[in-house]
Amino acid sequence: MRILTEAVQAARRMKTLLVFTALLYLVSYLAGWYLISTNSPAAVETGQTLREAVLTEQPFTSIIQSLQGGQLFNAILMTFVVNLTVGAFLTTTLPGIVPVLGALGVAAVTLARGFVIGITYPEILAASPVGFALGFGTMILELGAYVFSGAAGINIALAPILPRRYGVQSRRAAFKMAWKDAARLFVIVVILLALGAIWEMSGLFLALRPI
Repeated sequence: MRILTEAVQAARRMKTLLVFTALLYLVSYLAGWYLISTNSPAAVETGQTLREAVLTEQPFTSIIQSLQGGQLFNAILMTFVVNLTVGAFLTTTLPGIVPVLGALGVAAVTLARGFVIGITYPEILAASPVGFALGFGTMILELGAYVFSGAAGINIALAPILPRRYGVQSRRAAFKMAWKDAARLFVIVVILLALGAIWEMSGLFLALRPI
């Protein structure tokens, strides 16, 4: 309980960055959605490329094979691990190790990810009520996690430049404190990604079962 309380407190300290990161996702998602709704050739081609990648490249193929083989737990675990390591830590938190530029890198990844989801998810959401529930739930949980991991990365990148945000003069001390806050936020990231993996894989597992 104490760990969760500390995570909430860290989130409150980063409230502005969380809102900023969420807005980046919203704006880029709407841009992708608009382009695909107007049948932009570039957006349509990008969407097709992404769908082909899901069907032919790792780790997606292993996850699909696990679902088809009835190994739901393995599919959930693989999805969770990939989203946590690559989706959250490596792409939206670790870049913050580079002052200022790291923040720009995290923002760029956030914009690109939101744009890609804006291109690919409208089709899923419009497919059926089940597709809408599965896609919307997955999008909210996973993007929610990435908002927290992205805000953590931006905060780390800004800490050495603006140490007074932590009430200290030492840039090194602020940098360390930012990493501690990132660790606290990852409690929320882990919870959201775990729920997202369970929701998404359970839905796909049921959808792929023979009638």
